[in-house]
Amino acid sequence: MPTNRPWDAAPLRRAFSGLDPAGLAQEWLRRNPAYLNDYAVTMTTGKADAETWRAFARRWGVRFPCRP
Repeated sequence: MPTNRPWDAAPLRRAFSGLDPAGLAQEWLRRNPAYLNDYAVTMTTGKADAETWRAFARRWGVRFPCRP
């Protein structure tokens, strides 16, 4: 019978081994229910202006790409 070892992070290390710190942060955020909820609320407020997005970015410590 195999031993269930939830602390064995080898599969996670393999899955995320090719990511840089920004990529790892992105993977964490896209699985975070609080982030997803905050994003959905921000999108549905109807006033997703620049200041709204700046506040969102400050809350989550993210940077959005600049538009040319």
